[in-house]
Amino acid sequence: MLISLSESKKSDFGKKDFLKQSKEQKVFSTIWSLESEVNNGGFTQYFSNGSAETVHFLIEALKTIGAEKMAQICSDAIKVAFPKGLPSDPQKISNEASEFPDGVLENLESIDSKFYEYPDNLTELLFDFVSKNSKNFGEIEKTS
Repeated sequence: MLISLSESKKSDFGKKDFLKQSKEQKVFSTIWSLESEVNNGGFTQYFSNGSAETVHFLIEALKTIGAEKMAQICSDAIKVAFPKGLPSDPQKISNEASEFPDGVLENLESIDSKFYEYPDNLTELLFDFVSKNSKNFGEIEKTS
């Protein structure tokens, strides 16, 4: 269901500039990017790719859907990756991520493992969020 939504006209994900999306669409786009990238290559990949534009909104997005434990894991990843503070520009985030030293990479791998344990069910929480925001996404039917 969420895959279909991400590819449909109901979602701004990958179709509209992130900064121009509504808050609800940003929540969806951010969490969709997070899961896609981290599950494909860990936090290093999430910070390195175009998804870097969502990093500044990440913690807010997770808390918005009630994923408090995942918000903490992601906050830890940001602190490990950017100990001097998160760069304001997404391109700088990507550039720094491409040059992470070995120690940072090792620490991020440890945090990746915590993410993969899914202490919060992001799929269920995101589905509930989208369902409650039908004004922004349309009516969504849950399929098993």
